Amino acid sequence: MKQLSVLAKSAQDRLASIVNSLLFPLWHIWHKKGKFGVSVFLVLIAFISTGCFQHYYKTNTQTSVDSATLVQLQKSNKHFVVHIDSIRAVGLTNVSVDSNRLEGSFVPVPAKYEKYLAPKVEKPNVVKKSDKKTVLNEVHLYTNNTQVDASSLSLPLSAINRIDVYTFDKQRTRESSIVSGISIGLGTIIVLIGLTFAVTFGL
Repeated sequence: MKQLSVLAKSAQDRLASIVNSLLFPLWHIWHKKGKFGVSVFLVLIAFISTGCFQHYYKTNTQTSVDSATLVQLQKSNKHFVVHIDSIRAVGLTNVSVDSNRLEGSFVPVPAKYEKYLAPKVEKPNVVKKSDKKTVLNEVHLYTNNTQVDASSLSLPLSAINRIDVYTFDKQRTRESSIVSGISIGLGTIIVLIGLTFAVTFGL
């Protein structure tokens, strides 16, 4: 029991030593440079964190679709977006699906979601956390058929040459979180080592 107590005391001493060595540069900056110096440190950490903890989605691209699939997606309250001959993309409301035709009325795609209109098919795609609820509810249909009205759609299912059903990419997002955590940890240590060096040599 006594040996365990000694080991615990030793571990506590080591932890205290590590914490003191890491916090001393911050205390010195605050003491010598004031809020400006600490602000510089925080900016460096924020810069290291840029691009970390990204969220990703998959397109689940298929080159054809049947009416049963579209009906199921409609029942799931998915939001349909139609890409017409690579020229424009429009939202679709009042969707109706029968055995061989898709119909609906056009609505504009909100500007904030236009960046999700051209995803990479075989690669991870980033989605902002604040956009996930809307973007991951989207179904994108592609057609080369340009014989459509200005305000509505009546399209044979055979004219749909691609369908993307966006879903959350759990694996890629999890990998991003792990790599980001390691990167931020290493980056913070490097910054603190640099600050310690500067403090030690009076830079």
